[in-house]
Amino acid sequence: MLQLSNLSDARRPVRRRHLVCSLGCVATIASLLPSVTSAQTGSLAAYENSYSPQIQVAADSDASELSSLQQLAPVQDGYRPWWQDVLTTPMQADSNTVLIGVEDLLVRTLQNSSQVKVFSDLPLIRQTAITEACAAFDWNAFMNTRWDDNSDPVGNVLTTGGSDRYHNHQWTGSAGLARRNHYGGRFEVAQDFGHQNTNSTYFQPNNQGTAKLRLSYIQPLMQGRGKVYNNSLVVLAAIDTSIAEDEFSRQLQSHLLEVTRAYWALYLERATLVQKRRSLELAQQVQDSLRARASVDVVGSQLARVDAAVTNRRSELVRAEMAVRNAQDRVQALVNDPEFAMTTNLEMVPVDLPRLESTHLAVGDVLSTAMQKRPEIDQAIKQIKAACVRLNMSKNELLPQFDFIGETYVAGLRGHSDIGRAWTDQFSTGEPSYAIGLSYQMPIGNRAAKARLQRRRLEVRQLQNQFNATAETLLMEAKVAVREVRTAEREYQAKFAAMVAAETRLDSIQQRWSHVPGQNGSIGLYLEDLLAAQSQLTDAESEFTRALTTYNLSLMNVKRASGTLLETEQVTEGVAETGGLPTKILDKPILE
Repeated sequence: MLQLSNLSDARRPVRRRHLVCSLGCVATIASLLPSVTSAQTGSLAAYENSYSPQIQVAADSDASELSSLQQLAPVQDGYRPWWQDVLTTPMQADSNTVLIGVEDLLVRTLQNSSQVKVFSDLPLIRQTAITEACAAFDWNAFMNTRWDDNSDPVGNVLTTGGSDRYHNHQWTGSAGLARRNHYGGRFEVAQDFGHQNTNSTYFQPNNQGTAKLRLSYIQPLMQGRGKVYNNSLVVLAAIDTSIAEDEFSRQLQSHLLEVTRAYWALYLERATLVQKRRSLELAQQVQDSLRARASVDVVGSQLARVDAAVTNRRSELVRAEMAVRNAQDRVQALVNDPEFAMTTNLEMVPVDLPRLESTHLAVGDVLSTAMQKRPEIDQAIKQIKAACVRLNMSKNELLPQFDFIGETYVAGLRGHSDIGRAWTDQFSTGEPSYAIGLSYQMPIGNRAAKARLQRRRLEVRQLQNQFNATAETLLMEAKVAVREVRTAEREYQAKFAAMVAAETRLDSIQQRWSHVPGQNGSIGLYLEDLLAAQSQLTDAESEFTRALTTYNLSLMNVKRASGTLLETEQVTEGVAETGGLPTKILDKPILE
């Protein structure tokens, strides 16, 4: 059965202390590098516990940032703009309507998005490197064989006993098993067989069959010794896989944010279209009114003015309708739902409306959460750990190559090509033979190993600085995200007040224009004010809608900036077999 778990747990974040964050200064981390002895078990857990940076976070400097500014009255509870009922209903003739909400789009994205599938394959690809590294300690079976047919001139009568050419016919074969262990040693067991005949009178017996069972072991005593060094590639592969999980989390959060942005862009463009249509209707009402009074008190220039306004607003609808289609295509491209692709004359109708509730965010809490939850922080720490593993490997490679060599064997020999009896003789009449020795090798100056060690040290220093830069950048992003929420909230409140004022002004001008007589050109003056007020109201409604959608998008952006988007959206993941290959399965519930 497919097991699903919360994605934030599946990423196995690096364990570290509760982090107190600071934009001003990130603590040094050079003293926290792991030593060779800290990883004697050769496991990833040893390295995970070896590096835990502490970062100081400043207090919430934005707490009183807006206290000196004039406070705006919040939008009253239960307020519902007039255009919401229109834009949440089909607006295209003969269209196939699909109702969409933010949560619905996120679920569809997790299940269908091609881009998400690209992201999700990265950890699975990197995970194969762990198996590949572990396979270095697997048993290897080998077999080889060779036939030699030699005819050489003789320079010594003792070689053949008289013939002037030496003829040798020899076959050898070997098969066995070999394995490298976690301490760096190599063990090999092999069974050798052979057959040989020559024209030498001294070769007795001729047509010899031979057999030899041998065991050998080579153990490094200095360079390449120990579990820490030999398990390093496994540890590096595990760290690399964990980094890939963090990268997948980062990319997935960014993609879900883009889907949310596309949804609110579609909402905004549909709202703008509805508002422009209403603006056109208001202008047409004025046009109809003037035409009805054309024979009484309206001059031709006034009709021309209103006709121009109607034509201009009608032309604006062309661009607005195209913007709706573009926004809809953007959603479709990000989600990749087959239902969208298979639906002809598709019209996406948003059903989730912008929220107007105030949100109170503490900058310090968001910064602390970001330092604990952002996958980029985990990535930076794990990259330093991987660099430390490579540094420890380079320290080991500074040592001379000094190996212990041991070998033992039993052998048998028979004439008349009797290899079978030779094989039994190696156990019945053969006596064990053995050999032991030492091998030493050291490059003069050892410049290559020293250069690698210096490179690894420079890489560690570079990654330390990169961690500092990453932490500073993420803290800045988190502060900007919180400020954006605060700013967007105040902005939509201000835009709401401006929209109400524009609506009040339009009502006042409309009342005066409806009752003013057409004498002395008064109607012309009020006509200009009326058309201008209509345009101003439409612009104010558009700005309010834009500010409101920006506020709602900023709420999702705060989740991404703090690294909790997947957690708060309750995204779960599992792995299933598809076509013989592992595939990540992502899902989430529809949250209210």
